[in-house]
Amino acid sequence: MGLKLKQKAGEQMKIVDIKMMAVEIPVIPLTEGGIAPYRGSQDKIGTTRTNSLIFRVTTDEGIVGWGEMNAIMNWKVTKALLEDYIKPLVIGKNPFDINGIMREFAPVYNPQLNTKCFLAAIETACWDIMGKAANQPVYALLGGKIRERIDICYCTGMMEPAELKEKARQVKEEGYRTLKTKGGVDVLKDIRRAQALREAGGEDFDIRVDMNQGYDTLQALRYLHGVEELGLQYIEQPIGVNKFDDMKSLRSRTTTPIGINEDCYIPNNLLRAVTEGCIDVAVVDFEPLGGLSELARIAAIAREAKLALAHHCGWDMGVKLAAILHATSAMPAFSYPMDSTYQAHGDDVLTERIRIADGSFLVPEGPGLGVEVDEEKLQFLAVQ
Repeated sequence: MGLKLKQKAGEQMKIVDIKMMAVEIPVIPLTEGGIAPYRGSQDKIGTTRTNSLIFRVTTDEGIVGWGEMNAIMNWKVTKALLEDYIKPLVIGKNPFDINGIMREFAPVYNPQLNTKCFLAAIETACWDIMGKAANQPVYALLGGKIRERIDICYCTGMMEPAELKEKARQVKEEGYRTLKTKGGVDVLKDIRRAQALREAGGEDFDIRVDMNQGYDTLQALRYLHGVEELGLQYIEQPIGVNKFDDMKSLRSRTTTPIGINEDCYIPNNLLRAVTEGCIDVAVVDFEPLGGLSELARIAAIAREAKLALAHHCGWDMGVKLAAILHATSAMPAFSYPMDSTYQAHGDDVLTERIRIADGSFLVPEGPGLGVEVDEEKLQFLAVQ
């Protein structure tokens, strides 16, 4: 009876308030066992602190849902989008009507502008609200989990080969079985980095390298030939987006699996990459896709195509991480370990951090996202 009453109440529930808070946390330095400064092929300086936007969505029944996303361009632009564009279309809506809310933001005349990505955090908060109203975890609303834990791919930035070798030894000793590093600047040095990782990790250690579109096609081919015997798990987005013919050609010339990431956020690119035989794996993130509902759509395409998926990491704090764990625990296509920097974050916005055991995240239990945000800590970590 209690569940039915909650569900009935949910049918009439309305969103009455949306608050957004910018927070910043330190990244643990390499010298202390962490990963800072973390540098990729597109970074001029390494990351030592990271920030996120935390959303608090309140309903007229007093249920609060939490969401998280990265800033769009910068804090001022994102705040203006929230106040002038998002709030007028979302406040007053039923959080159970996610399809209706997202439909308000579907572009008609400007299809190249994926406005739904602005809603990812609010969509997450709606899932949190629905779970709390129904007294069910989000993974149950998504059909039920098929995994009790999600394996972690420990993400590191670009380092010298000797540093990377030492880091790989540490990561393996801590129980992680997969490591991801960056590349895409210098082919020969990138090959030496991969060799150092294989030497330090051994044969039972998975390695993936993200080039962030850093190579042209000839450089990518040279790299792939240089690492052919190392048995890498996959190479992520070695060349620029929309280069389907070149990606297919690269794939035909190597036994090293090839994946995409940035291509996944351009409408229809993932489907085209699959149908044209360009890739072996896709790395996706629900935030730029536009929410967990969009992630489920992509996961259904991948499952039908028998394409393995891994979830991307955007310096996610505990709120977004919890949403990722609920979603990927319930979607069969996510058969690869998820990228994560969370283990090297110096703090979090949650009262209790998400648990890690034997190199895996434990899926949070409890209604909604199953995590509790520490609102005092939000104020402490706030960026003015």
